Amino acid sequence: MKNAYKETDMYIPVRKLLESQGFTVRGEVKGCDVAAVREDILWIVEMKLSANLTLIYQAMNRKTATDWVFVAVPRPGSGRDKNFLMLQRLLKKIEIGLITVALDSPLKHAEILLFPTGKADKSNKKAASVRKEISGRMTDTTGGTTKTVVNTAYRERAVRIACLLEAKGPMKAADLIKQGCESDAYAILRLNAFGWFNKISRGLYELSAKGWDYLKENDAAGIVSYYRMKAIVSNGKL
Repeated sequence: MKNAYKETDMYIPVRKLLESQGFTVRGEVKGCDVAAVREDILWIVEMKLSANLTLIYQAMNRKTATDWVFVAVPRPGSGRDKNFLMLQRLLKKIEIGLITVALDSPLKHAEILLFPTGKADKSNKKAASVRKEISGRMTDTTGGTTKTVVNTAYRERAVRIACLLEAKGPMKAADLIKQGCESDAYAILRLNAFGWFNKISRGLYELSAKGWDYLKENDAAGIVSYYRMKAIVSNGKL
């Protein structure tokens, strides 16, 4: 019986491969399955369990942010697979890289078979937006995830505030910033996009019932555990 692999099964091998090249890697960044930065270099990887036009279109679209775009697919059963050889020719022609993932191996691993031939590092709003999002995330989301909440940099900052309010009680934005939160703590509290906060007096906020429920329901989640740990340190910094 054929194994029922999922797209998310490819993420860890791809992430390990990129990390071994010195990249900081995050999944589900601004619509990209995988995004990775190393100094001024930005790599983007789109993953699919089979090569199709959707994958090619996605990869071509990512080239507006960087020339370092790859597609990742499961490795073929044979290196002589005609469809796979045609895929390699096509990707080479359109200057997109290729990564294969050995999902059929007990030790799942990824390998770069083809590098993009375009090597210009683009400096534009799209590239800057992806880099900013990566730098703002301390935790990760599995690439290839669908119908799952993505822990964006903004969401992480809101979780950090929630964990501090849980640990220390009602606080003002200025105090939260002193505890290590970003300067947009004011805006996050006022906007209250997730409904996690209650304003109890001028500038003073507490955790709402919805906020308490979120933290309780995500006790074991990496993002909550990480920011709870930071909240127990008096100055908010480890």
